[in-house]
Amino acid sequence: MNIPAEYQSQLGAYTAAQTAPQLKRFLENGGTVLAVGRSAMNLADILGLPVDNHLVERSPDGTSRPLPSEKFYVPGSVLRVAVDNTSPIAHGVSNPLDVFFDNSPVFRLEPEAALKGIKPVAWFDSATPLRSGWAYGQGYLQGGVAVVDVAVGKGSLFLFGPEITFRAQPHGTFKFLFNGIYLAARAGAVAGTDSAR
Repeated sequence: MNIPAEYQSQLGAYTAAQTAPQLKRFLENGGTVLAVGRSAMNLADILGLPVDNHLVERSPDGTSRPLPSEKFYVPGSVLRVAVDNTSPIAHGVSNPLDVFFDNSPVFRLEPEAALKGIKPVAWFDSATPLRSGWAYGQGYLQGGVAVVDVAVGKGSLFLFGPEITFRAQPHGTFKFLFNGIYLAARAGAVAGTDSAR
């Protein structure tokens, strides 16, 4: 990788040990984080949230493992999700909504999730969500959560499994991104007002 000299000081590596505490502190102090795709599942894991992978198979001894590609494979298709558009992050989003899905993460909320301020915003409410493309094993999606709203201290974390901004194509899901930017700006303005009092 050839990085110009003036930008080399900004180049860094993400590590759970160093970066996660900074993100958590940012969130707890009122920050907003939008995580899309695999980063969403990784962030939920390193923050210790009661959010797990929905796309797993369980063995008789109770252990689980991710579904193998012989059972589940959706390499870039349009799928339909149900949306709670009363959630601020989903303001103006249609219900149902078509999303771009490229072997994206699908979340399973643990029983204690609601007690910790974790709410589903969009989910697969059908065993046949395929709208365009192909989806091998699409029935495994049913009941999985696609978008999650997490309260972390004074801040907000939004986890998006589907690629909501993929190549600037999914116009229906751009509102999630823009709503997130708006909510972050609004929270910053409110925090600034509160600190000025």
